[in-house]
Amino acid sequence: MVADPYLDGTCAWWHLARPSAELLAALADGWLGSAGVAVDLGCGLGTEIGCLAGAGWKAIGVDLSAAALHGAAASHPGVALARADVLRLPVRDGAADLLLDRGCFHYLPAASYDGYAREARRVLRPGGQLLLRACRTAAGVPTGLDAAVIRHVFRDWRIEVIIVQDIASDTRSMPALVARMSTIS
Repeated sequence: MVADPYLDGTCAWWHLARPSAELLAALADGWLGSAGVAVDLGCGLGTEIGCLAGAGWKAIGVDLSAAALHGAAASHPGVALARADVLRLPVRDGAADLLLDRGCFHYLPAASYDGYAREARRVLRPGGQLLLRACRTAAGVPTGLDAAVIRHVFRDWRIEVIIVQDIASDTRSMPALVARMSTIS
């Protein structure tokens, strides 16, 4: 049986108890546009999707961890939650305006990257957006992710920006890529 990082405390390495600076910047500079349907891939305890729900978005959090979803439900009662894999989302075709990912993509094996991009495109409406934060290390091991990999995987998307920067958790900073992109209508 695979350990649940929300039961054994491993989640402390990446959990952030407040909305991320990247999400707040996207809200503040208008990149997200008006409220619609947002899906948080690997929502954990629901911090970011709870923020968007509070800003008027119809919010859906998806995670593999039942413990994380239980915690998210307790903290964010207005958010819809689903236990699911990011490669098989329980979301209708074209139903989402925005996808958030602050911790799933970099845990996927490289052979699954194209499937992730296809699934994201499937659930997003034409012109829908993805705010992707992909760590360049996971458990201290390099992930092999760089801007070239992101550009290749999302080659059929409009990539607006890819920034190499550290992203915060409650306990540390993590080297990451932050990408803003959208599906091409």
